[in-house]
Amino acid sequence: MLERFVLPIDYGVSYGSVTLKSLQNDNVPELDLLVREAIQNSSDASLQETDPFFIVNFTTGSFCPSKFNFYMTGIEEYLNDRFPSEHADFLEIRDLKTSGLTGCIRKADIKKEDHGNFFKLIYDTGKRQTQAGAGGNWGFGKSVYYRVGIGIVIFYSRIKNETGYESRLIVTLVEDESKKNPDGSDATILNRLDPNSAGKAWWGIRDGEDLLPISDDEFIVPLLDTFGLKPFTGEETGTSVIIPYIDPSKLLEDIIPADAEIESGIRDHFETNWTSTLADYLKLAIQRWYAPKIHNRSLPEFCDKKWLYASVNNIPIRRKDMLPFFQLVQELYTAAIAKTYGSEYRSEWLPQIQCLAVNIQRYFEGGSTSGFVAAIKISRDELNGTQNVLSPYVYIGKFEAERGKNEPIVMYARDPGMVIDYSVTGPWVKGISLPESEDEFIFAFYMPTTTKILKNDLPAPEFAGMNLGEYLRACEASDHMGWDDPAKMQIVTRIQKNTVTQIENKIVKNNEPKFEATASKLAATLGRSLLPRVGYGKKKNGSGGSGSGGGSGNLKNIEFEIFPTLISSNEIEIPFRLKLSHGKKTADLELIVASEGGWITPSSWQSDIGTLFPATIESFTVHTVTSNIDAQPIELNDGCSSKNLLFDTEKLSAELLHAEGSHELSSVKVTAHILNMELYGLLKIRAYDKKYRFSIRVE
Repeated sequence: MLERFVLPIDYGVSYGSVTLKSLQNDNVPELDLLVREAIQNSSDASLQETDPFFIVNFTTGSFCPSKFNFYMTGIEEYLNDRFPSEHADFLEIRDLKTSGLTGCIRKADIKKEDHGNFFKLIYDTGKRQTQAGAGGNWGFGKSVYYRVGIGIVIFYSRIKNETGYESRLIVTLVEDESKKNPDGSDATILNRLDPNSAGKAWWGIRDGEDLLPISDDEFIVPLLDTFGLKPFTGEETGTSVIIPYIDPSKLLEDIIPADAEIESGIRDHFETNWTSTLADYLKLAIQRWYAPKIHNRSLPEFCDKKWLYASVNNIPIRRKDMLPFFQLVQELYTAAIAKTYGSEYRSEWLPQIQCLAVNIQRYFEGGSTSGFVAAIKISRDELNGTQNVLSPYVYIGKFEAERGKNEPIVMYARDPGMVIDYSVTGPWVKGISLPESEDEFIFAFYMPTTTKILKNDLPAPEFAGMNLGEYLRACEASDHMGWDDPAKMQIVTRIQKNTVTQIENKIVKNNEPKFEATASKLAATLGRSLLPRVGYGKKKNGSGGSGSGGGSGNLKNIEFEIFPTLISSNEIEIPFRLKLSHGKKTADLELIVASEGGWITPSSWQSDIGTLFPATIESFTVHTVTSNIDAQPIELNDGCSSKNLLFDTEKLSAELLHAEGSHELSSVKVTAHILNMELYGLLKIRAYDKKYRFSIRVE
C-alpha cells in the first residue's frame, strides 16, 4: 500500500482548480494539447542525450479498476464504488532516449535556480523552464495530464545516477477542490480524506516531511502489470506517464465542433478514418503538431536537432506513412531551418520550394535577418498524387476554412520543432492574395534564427542581450499556441508583416501573369460585381452583381451579408448585416481591388503600386444592434466617419483605419462588447476612379 499526502488549504498554496485552468486554452481538443505537451516534454528531456533521435510511444488499453485501486490508500473504496466494472480505459505516454525525471526528490536538496525535472513535473506549478533550447516555459502545460482523465496520473521514470540506474514512481491527483455535482453535492475525491483539501494529493513513500517516489522495482513491476505495461530494463532511461480512467468517446467527441459547416461526406470520411478510436486520432494529432520532426533524418546533417521516432501502440509512424500535406510541412520546415544554420536543403520531391530571408530592422546585433520562410505554391494533384485524401484544412482542424477559397496557410515554430500554429487568418496571412484556382494552395513555414542576439538599447531593457529563441519563448502563453510581443516591442509584429510581404512578392506574384499597375490593366468596372466576402466562408445567393445584387458569407463565428447596393456617381452605399458568434469579439472589414492577378489589399497596393488607393470609406453607420440578452433590436443610427474615426458605445466600437503609408481610409475594425452581437448598418464608399472593381474582405 502506498502512503499519501493531501495538500491542505494554506497561505500561498497552489490550488488544484487553478492548475487545471492554467493552460489558458479551452478551444483546442484535449488530445491535441496532450500530444503537444507530452512530446515537447520528451524533446526537452532528450537535449542532453547523445542519440540523434528520441522515442515516444502512446499506448491505449484497458485495466481492471479494483487491481489498481488497491494501491490508492484512502480512496480505494470510493474508486471501487465509482468504477465497479471489470474494465476501464487508460492511456500511457512513454519516452526513451531521454534523461527521465532527474533531480532531487527531497525538499532540503532543492536548488532555488533549478528544481530539477522530478520536482518541476510532480510538485511545482508555474516553475519556468530554465534549460536553453527547451520547448516548455511557463510550467503549466502539464496540467493537461490531469484534465484528460479524472485527475489521477502515475509518473514512472528510470534515470541514470552516479551508482547505476534508479527507478522512480509516484501517483498524483489534481482536481477542482470546489467541484459540485448537478444536485449541488460535493463531487471531489480528496474532500473525503481532508475537508480542507486544496485539490492536490500524492501517493508514494513517507520519509519525515517528504513524500518520496517508490524506487523498489519489486513494488513497481506489479503495479505496472496492472496495466499490462513493462518496466524499463537494461540501459533504458525515460519516463512513462499513465493516465487511468479516461473516457475515449468523450475525448473524441469534441474533435469536430458540432456546428462545423462541413459536408456530410467529408465528416463521415474523417470520422471513419481518424476518430473511430483513440489510437486513430493520436496518429493524426502527432502528425499535425510534430510533422517537422517525424523520421526527419536530414536534421543531424546540418544541426543538433533530434528527429522523432513516434508510435501508437508500438506501431511506428514513418515518414512514408504521413499524410501528403504533413510530408510537405516537413519539407518546408527542413528547408527553412537549414537556412538558419547556414546550410541548404533541396527537396527532391518539391524542388520548387523557395526559402526567403525575413528581415527586420533595428532589433538585432550583426544583421537584420530574423529567420527564413520556406514557401510553395502547389496544385492539389502535385500535393496528393493519386491518394484519396481530404483537404489540408480538415487535417489541421481548421474546419471553417475547408469550404473557402484555399486560404494560404503559414506555419511557424521554434527550435524544438513543434508547430506553434497553422494560421489561415490574422497577421501571419493578412495581405497574401488567395490562389486564383480552387486546385492551388499556398503554404509557408517560418523558422527564426534563434541564436540571433537582441540589441542592448531596446525599448524594453529586460530583453536586451537575449537571443531571439528565448525572446520568442517568452512571447508564448502556457499553451504555446502563438507569439505575442510584450509592451514596447514589435519583433513578432514585424516578422509577421515581412513574412507576408515575402510570400506575396516572391511566391504569389512571381507565379501570376505579369501586369502593369495602371488603370487600363486593372479588371472590370465599378459596381460590376460587388462581392460580399472574398475567399472566406460559403457564398450564398450568388456573388451579387450590377450594384443591385447581394450576397453573404460565413465562417462558424462570423456572418456577413450585403443587401441591394445603391451606386450614385462615385459613391457606393452598401447596406449590410454583421453577426459575431461563438465568442468572436472582433471583425475587420477591408476594401480590396480586383486585378488580373487577383485581389489586391490596400497595403499591397501601397507597397507594390504606390499610387493613390482608388477608393476610401467615407462612413460606417450602425442602425441597430442586438445580442442574446436583447429582446428587441436597439437603435443607434450612429457611427464613424472621416471626420470622427472612432465610434464607441456600451454595445460595440468601430474605428476607421488606413493602410500603412496611405491616407485613404480602407478598413473598419469592429469590436463587440457583448456576446453574439448582430448589427445592421450602412457602409459608404467613395471611388476615385470607376475603372476598378471592389470587394469587401472580412475576417
